[in-house]
Amino acid sequence: MARAPVIVGALLVFAAMSGCLSGQPPANQTPKPTQTSVTASETADAPTDVSASNTLNYSSLSAVEQTAFDAALTSEVAFAPASVRNSPYVNGTYAPTNATDVFKNHEYVRKNGSLYRLSWDTGPTLATYAIQTTEQQPAANDTTVALDTLPTDVQEPVRTAIENGSYGTPFGQWASLPDSLGGVDYIRANNAYYRISIVVGDFWAEKMSAQNVQKRTTS
Repeated sequence: MARAPVIVGALLVFAAMSGCLSGQPPANQTPKPTQTSVTASETADAPTDVSASNTLNYSSLSAVEQTAFDAALTSEVAFAPASVRNSPYVNGTYAPTNATDVFKNHEYVRKNGSLYRLSWDTGPTLATYAIQTTEQQPAANDTTVALDTLPTDVQEPVRTAIENGSYGTPFGQWASLPDSLGGVDYIRANNAYYRISIVVGDFWAEKMSAQNVQKRTTS
């Protein structure tokens, strides 16, 4: 009879432990709700001014226009006439100038469900130089330079201008007017004197870029 309290105490401890092992929460705590993962949508809000009249579909563009737009997605694309694109002295790839027409008339392009806003900038600048010559006698205070004293890369354009009356340098051949021609009034060649004048023509390329303003809807 003296061991009965000990047995009862052991039973109480076992009962408390079995309650914890069963996974049931204590009476003074409430179960936590089950958490589920939610995937965020990749769709951004479209601009409010998008309409059929100001939005192009990529599939409706010509092959040249699609190539230009794809370049604008990567960074930007510059447009230039054939005289620039065909010059061996021009570095970089240019799209034809007439490819700007369709983009100029629209603000957005939709490709594969994504919407892109078009933006425009200026540059780079390229120059061409027209060299014109006329045979005549210089005045006493005119600056005269002998043709064969000019740098080799300058002699040929000037010689061509003397033979034909004028010569136009391709775009990019001269980044600026050669120092050897600066301030020169006359060129002496073949025992004759030629009045020289130079006309500069600059071309500013238009650049287009495309910014994603509405991502493609995902499921």
